[in-house]
Amino acid sequence: MYERILVPMDGSKNAHAALVEAIKLAQKLGSKLFIVSVASDQTYAHYGAEFGSEIMTHFKESASEFLESAVEEVKRANVPVETTFRVGLPKPTIAKTLPQELKTTLTVIGRSGVHGLGKAIMGSTTNYVVQNSDVSVLVVD
Repeated sequence: MYERILVPMDGSKNAHAALVEAIKLAQKLGSKLFIVSVASDQTYAHYGAEFGSEIMTHFKESASEFLESAVEEVKRANVPVETTFRVGLPKPTIAKTLPQELKTTLTVIGRSGVHGLGKAIMGSTTNYVVQNSDVSVLVVD
């Protein structure tokens, strides 16, 4: 039924809760997990100074750490896993691009992530994914 499960991660405890739930589903259904992290490619500015490259380096380093930790957790559960780090717009990448490219049939996502200010300004990535995904979405609280 859900042979290929997408799990977006941003290092938050809600994303980890989604991973835990996805592992349980994968064990029961014999699924493969695709753990992804998507860093925004928008330029960040503060007081008129651009510092996008420093932010992107930080995103890549952080993503590498929590993706590696996630893979270890999934492997301990004897579930097949792949990881992907992408630079782009997280909302459409998670809702549309990655499910199409990876041929996933379910997205398991935390109810909110680490970027509270971004949520206040732009709206919830989770809400966007629920409203726009072509595959089923399970939101984990």
